[in-house]
Amino acid sequence: MTTAAERKRAARAFKMRGLTLQSSALDALLNVLRREGDSSSSSRASNEALLAIIDGVKDRLLRASGSGGANARAGVVTTALLEEVVAELSRDAGDVADEAVQLLDAFKTPRLEYDAMRKAFSLVKLGKGEGTLYGEAVDKVDMFAQRYALVRQRILRQDVFRPTLVRGRAAQNAGGTHALTPVESLLGRGGVRYLLGMIVQVEEGKYYLEDHTAQVPLNFSQASLLTDGFVTENSIVLVEGEAVDGVLHVHNMGSPIVENRADAVGSIGLQNTDIFDSIGSLSELEKLQEQEIEHGEDGTFVILSDVHLDSPSVLEKIERMLEGYGDFEPLPIFVFMGNFSSRPLDARAAMGCFDDLANVIGKFPSVARDGRFVFVPGPNDPWHQRSAAPRTHPERLHGQFEVEATPAGCGTSRRRSSFFRDDLVGKMRRHCLLEPREDNDDDGDDEMLGEVSGQRRLSRHAIKTVLDQGHLSPLPLSASPVYWKHDHSLRLYPFPDALVVGDRVDQYYENYEGCDAVNPSPFSNGFNFRGVPSCGRSERYGDQV
Repeated sequence: MTTAAERKRAARAFKMRGLTLQSSALDALLNVLRREGDSSSSSRASNEALLAIIDGVKDRLLRASGSGGANARAGVVTTALLEEVVAELSRDAGDVADEAVQLLDAFKTPRLEYDAMRKAFSLVKLGKGEGTLYGEAVDKVDMFAQRYALVRQRILRQDVFRPTLVRGRAAQNAGGTHALTPVESLLGRGGVRYLLGMIVQVEEGKYYLEDHTAQVPLNFSQASLLTDGFVTENSIVLVEGEAVDGVLHVHNMGSPIVENRADAVGSIGLQNTDIFDSIGSLSELEKLQEQEIEHGEDGTFVILSDVHLDSPSVLEKIERMLEGYGDFEPLPIFVFMGNFSSRPLDARAAMGCFDDLANVIGKFPSVARDGRFVFVPGPNDPWHQRSAAPRTHPERLHGQFEVEATPAGCGTSRRRSSFFRDDLVGKMRRHCLLEPREDNDDDGDDEMLGEVSGQRRLSRHAIKTVLDQGHLSPLPLSASPVYWKHDHSLRLYPFPDALVVGDRVDQYYENYEGCDAVNPSPFSNGFNFRGVPSCGRSERYGDQV
């Protein structure tokens, strides 16, 4: 077919569907159609490509017309629009695998805020200059205020605390609903009250319950703990008690009522939960999910914690692990969590350890070329932000190597994961104010906590605590220092689909309200690692080298 005939056929096909091709867009289209025709023994492939491109263009113009685009309303097809459609149609499994998983470290995470006056959420992206580590005094105040506000708004949406306009006498006698009493309203009012507040230590050894209105001294020596989990300083609790002589005597205490991810996203709004800025609309989300279902079901994170790169035995086991994954298609994403040395090292010595790791990776050409490695520092590693991270690979390695500050967020359109390296169980055990419950027969509070004991029970208490609190570090700042300006990156609201905690306890997997909590256990002690799906439904599986 002559060039003139090709141009006439393509232009007519678009015109019959109410579309107008710009001249430059028509030239680009013909180039695409020639490539498709050359790759086939007939013109069938070219015709199918033309129809697919027209359908893709119409779909994009239909979506763009709602936002007021002039070209969209007029049906004008530009070169830029055509390139976007062709690129979308050309995506294969490799493209989906590369683009689906997005990473975000602690210092680039947008901030979810709740305005209690307007009862509205907003997602605040960090502006220029906001990526600095240290904040001002107002940032510390806002840090605790937002922690409390996010928990309070979800509590007030629970049926048991939702006020009713008309309450009958029968409902009052049955105690169907309760009202939260502000701390400042305790003055001069007797009787048992229900309060929501944060436990703070204003004086040495003296604890107070503080909310957005005031604070009151606490006496919880006779308190009964009604829920599982740890109660620590700076944790938010529901309290049932009575104020006597200016002191709140606690009868019962428990964690805030939990809210699963689906309910939280429904309340917050889809756009306000898109911290990766990857979802333009619900239709785009559905399209991404369809592509990930088609191409991304086999995506996996392989997670190692406490990877002591200064240990020859650790490097040997990493080599054996990479040998086993060398023929996988697609390759998993390898997540290495600190500490990266058995003892504290300076930055120069740490770089030498990473050079040793690069030499091991270089022995496997496919892993070195196509592999993706994510490094999450531990408490003893000599860097705290990406600008101070070591160069993790020589030029001969062409894979993706990324160093993310802890906690690191990772997500696809169907699944959100958080990676956090900390000695969580040990810290909470040392700083708990009340001994956690040993039994679970009061009210069947949580199916996650069954008849278990010892270290496993403590691990489950810790996981339930951070998820109930909606925060990875509900601890005193002296035990777990936090950059005030970046406290929002530690929040777990809404829940991630998977929470990976690099803790120094035995390996575990738990599912709590739809959130998969995983601890791979120290790789340097037992050479255990964990596989977690990056897309689709999670499974429980681990391995050992």
